[in-house]
Amino acid sequence: MRLDRYLANSGVGTRSQVKKLIRDGRVRVSGRIVTDPSFKVKENDVVECLNERVEPPRHVYLVLFKPAGYVCDKVDDANIFDLIDHPRSREFHVAGRLDRDVEGLVILTTDGWFTHLLIDPKSRLEREYLVWVEGKIDDEMKRRVEVGLKLNQERFAPAKIEEVEEGLVRLVLTEGKYHEVKRIITAIGLRYKRILRTRFENITLENLVPGGYRHLRDEEVKIIVQIATKNRLKSRQLKGL
Repeated sequence: MRLDRYLANSGVGTRSQVKKLIRDGRVRVSGRIVTDPSFKVKENDVVECLNERVEPPRHVYLVLFKPAGYVCDKVDDANIFDLIDHPRSREFHVAGRLDRDVEGLVILTTDGWFTHLLIDPKSRLEREYLVWVEGKIDDEMKRRVEVGLKLNQERFAPAKIEEVEEGLVRLVLTEGKYHEVKRIITAIGLRYKRILRTRFENITLENLVPGGYRHLRDEEVKIIVQIATKNRLKSRQLKGL
């Protein structure tokens, strides 16, 4: 990693501020003064700034309450990155995108491995949605969802669906296929009016309002990694039978 990025990602200052510190000779790498901001920091290097050790940057994990009207891509249009004031926002990946008109929980992180783990179907992580609908759910609709819908040549994994109240259903999925919620709701004969993702396995919208975000706690990250790893291992074992 470049020395200026290492320092900026560790919270020493902005890229321009740390570049000045480096060029002014205020930074040492493994005991040697380095004045080149592009100097490559190796894994075992000890970095010091203003005679204090700088700990290596850690990955960032955020959960965002995405409002309707925002996209999950880095484009000029209204996008979720406009909502985040963070020095490393340009490095974020999105784990589990939502359509422009869908609201709710989105996870953003600098950790590519974590992103892949969350979106891999083999991880079988639960995504919970509240869906406001026109029409009434019946037992046959529930049965079709719970055994796994087949649409044309595509089959969906078994899911959970229940009526919360008239006009509102809760849907819990484990695959994360393209437009999965909308396609399932439409396929069973209902019409969706609003979709809100409330949970991604153990991670929730706790204390968040639309447009707000928070850092995931270390324990939250640890738990979801454990669940995903366990499910992937189980999937490999079943495949080997």
